Amino acid sequence: MDQARKAKLEAGGINVNSALERFMGNEAMAERYWLKFLNEKSYAMLRDAIDADDLETAAMAAHTLKSVCGTIGCEAMQELVVQQERHIRAGEWEDAVGMMPEISRAYENICGVLGV
Repeated sequence: MDQARKAKLEAGGINVNSALERFMGNEAMAERYWLKFLNEKSYAMLRDAIDADDLETAAMAAHTLKSVCGTIGCEAMQELVVQQERHIRAGEWEDAVGMMPEISRAYENICGVLGV
């Protein structure tokens, strides 16, 4: 991976080195998973569940999304979703809902740098 690509990914919120560790240095595999993120359904499921006040689906979607983010090195977004999931599980629904704008910005930044 060239330095420009790495810098772009990192600027968008992806810890490239962390992701590459998970993929045992296999850049092609990391790239495939980064591109799969563009079609990952858990963010849309989370957003829709929050909009519908569906606590159960939101908890499930947040749990899935935090794992996906961790796998591909989106650590800042992962931490936001971890916090949101804690709010959901603690019954702090308004706090969980209030986190969506920041989570959405993180998601859009990541998708922006991953778009080919």
